[in-house]
Amino acid sequence: MDTNRQIITLINDFLDRFEFPAPTGVSVEAGTDPDSLQVFLKTAEPGLIIGYHGENLSALQLVLGQHLHSRFDRWFNLSINVNDYRERRESALHSLADSAVTRVIATGQPHSLPPMPAGERRIVHMYLSDHPQVTTSSEGLGRNRSVIISPRAV
Repeated sequence: MDTNRQIITLINDFLDRFEFPAPTGVSVEAGTDPDSLQVFLKTAEPGLIIGYHGENLSALQLVLGQHLHSRFDRWFNLSINVNDYRERRESALHSLADSAVTRVIATGQPHSLPPMPAGERRIVHMYLSDHPQVTTSSEGLGRNRSVIISPRAV
């Protein structure tokens, strides 16, 4: 059995074991490097798998990544996407960043975004990295770490 088929079987078994709704579709694609995997799930009840602010999804990704490591004796850079949640969340983060940039430019004062996980902070930093009028930094610790958008020094 090829690796992708084994991973799909593991995911289905894992979701079933923890009584998540059965996915209506599962696919696995290789990412940009050999140890990168993107898992796409389709389900009628995405909210149960995604959870509040993606917390269930992040936990599932972490535990499944560890399970895959124990099964295949190698680490995978794993990304799980349920019903295109990742794309929708990225779009929402871009909108949030755009609103904050408008406020920073109008007031000349830094603006703090709500605390967010490292992956989401990275999306904001990358999105605004080439912006000519603002810079970004992160502040805080752990779950309270957030992106600060500041006017670029002239």
